[in-house]
Amino acid sequence: MFFFVQTVVILVGAVLHILLDRKPNRHTKRRTVELLLIWFVAAGGVMAILGGIGHVGPDSAGVAAGIGYEPSMFQWEVGWADIAIGVAGFVCIWKRDSWMTCAVVVLAISYGGDAIGHVMQYVAHANTAPNNVWAIPSDIMQPLLVVGLLVAYRMLSRREAAAATEAEGAEAPALAEAAAADASA
Repeated sequence: MFFFVQTVVILVGAVLHILLDRKPNRHTKRRTVELLLIWFVAAGGVMAILGGIGHVGPDSAGVAAGIGYEPSMFQWEVGWADIAIGVAGFVCIWKRDSWMTCAVVVLAISYGGDAIGHVMQYVAHANTAPNNVWAIPSDIMQPLLVVGLLVAYRMLSRREAAAATEAEGAEAPALAEAAAADASA
């Protein structure tokens, strides 16, 4: 249920943010992709922090049982890794450039590895515990989605910057002509 709720919260938050956005560039593809990306990375980060706290907190034995595991030192380490991923994602609210790339890379590697582990547990050990099985779609889709959104965001940002540079370049000769006309008048 945690994974389903996480996805719904992120999607609803992103859609509301897109609809209520007041930035001047709010109706551009780049801004829409940026907001989707920030919600999946930053709000996903908050969810990772909560998941990490579950692994290291007082109900860690219950969390382990829900995944089909026994509590161990590895769970403690996974919990702190989730918290670190979550903090990196959350900081992206304010630091979008290199932090965003870092958070996406770390999330993709960690959750991609988690997906492989959950699938291996399901196939090799018939681990059908709810939080083992339900983690699989999330651990596959979230990395694919954030990598795709990051690539789209970077491409749209480059196009926007190139268009602005081109517009400035086209403006320069016109300004020079207007200045020459003013000087001769």
